[in-house]
Amino acid sequence: MVFADGLRSGRFVVALEITPPQQPRPSVLLRRARLLGAQPDAINVIQRPDRQSSLDAALTLLQTGLEPVWHLVNRGRHHAEIVTDLQRAASMGITQVLCLRGDHRGADVADTPTIRDVITLARQLLPNALIGATFNQYALDPQVALRNLAGKLAAGAGYVQTQPVFEVTALRPLAEQVREASSLTPLVPMAIPLLTIGAAERIATRLGMPLPDHLRTRLTQGGSAAGWDHFEETLAALKQASWADGVAIMTAELDAPPEVGERLVAALTSTGLIPQPVRLSEP
Repeated sequence: MVFADGLRSGRFVVALEITPPQQPRPSVLLRRARLLGAQPDAINVIQRPDRQSSLDAALTLLQTGLEPVWHLVNRGRHHAEIVTDLQRAASMGITQVLCLRGDHRGADVADTPTIRDVITLARQLLPNALIGATFNQYALDPQVALRNLAGKLAAGAGYVQTQPVFEVTALRPLAEQVREASSLTPLVPMAIPLLTIGAAERIATRLGMPLPDHLRTRLTQGGSAAGWDHFEETLAALKQASWADGVAIMTAELDAPPEVGERLVAALTSTGLIPQPVRLSEP
């Protein structure tokens, strides 16, 4: 449990968040999971209704020796379905799970458990697992979001992951409130390299927040080079933040090409989040 051990020891951790393929295709799944090579401490596996399930994908990754974080969502699901998934995860050795609503559309059913209830179930059925909860810093009322998070932590969540960070300075006051309320709970912000203004606007729309004007101008004028600069600045700021315990990296592409992975590794290296590669001396 490299990710869990890193958080518990106070080491700044790095996770990669990926989307599974539509059908169970291990070669595609592994290509996405290995975008950063062996650098990530964990692979977060997104749950979406039109794709291989997060649990199935996580089990495939686990069998190959990778460290998956299963995304357990409750939106539109029956209590019994979630219990069955948790029992299966326990029997197959899943030790890391992030409990969240899910970003797909769909109405809840009569017995859909709350996220707090899901966390309680996960704590009961995966007693030795690292259980995470999410925090939406873009909520219309951040104080309500903070109260909801407090309930998740009381139910047994052991770490918190945020939505993608556009501005570290904007996240700081809320992150400090999380740290003040639960000083021992690790906080892992998410970061995405925004390489085009179109990609940035799509993500902002999905999150339900306006793109900051200065970032819009920067991307419009500077293109991908400005996007990579902003991403590196975000990583450096998170590393320096006393309230950040790691970063979860996601790409705007479902299947990012190798050159994006290389650029991500370079950004992580330049900001000191992963070690410089060892260069062998000439014979």
